[in-house]
Amino acid sequence: MLVAAALRQHLADGCDAVEVDDDADRRRPVRRAARLLFKGVGGEPVNAATFSRTWASAREAVGLPARWGIHGLRHYYATVLIHAGASVKTVQLSLGHSTPTVTLNTYVHEWPDVLDRTRLLIDGALGQRGTAATPAVSRA
Repeated sequence: MLVAAALRQHLADGCDAVEVDDDADRRRPVRRAARLLFKGVGGEPVNAATFSRTWASAREAVGLPARWGIHGLRHYYATVLIHAGASVKTVQLSLGHSTPTVTLNTYVHEWPDVLDRTRLLIDGALGQRGTAATPAVSRA
């Protein structure tokens, strides 16, 4: 919640919209207004070269390998969500994928195996290990 609160405050403190090129769909690039979290000194969108230099310094400072580009953060974010139990739909929406299929095709190896997951759920319900809610008493 601390990060969310800080980001909300940052946006409230004057993140006015600027015009950006949105090429998320390379077949139909558009120009649109966006409230950017990070801007250049003059309030303009940060270009790729500037961001790459900034990212390289931060990456080196925390000891991440050079091969870990900014896209690695996106994959890290996705895998954290998955390993925390997020659904395919949640991850899809968080990453902006067009469909859950796109998300699954990219990250299917990250979701726990169905048998592992069901085993953990039952183990948790029986008090062995892992966590699971206590099942409701049958009313039948």
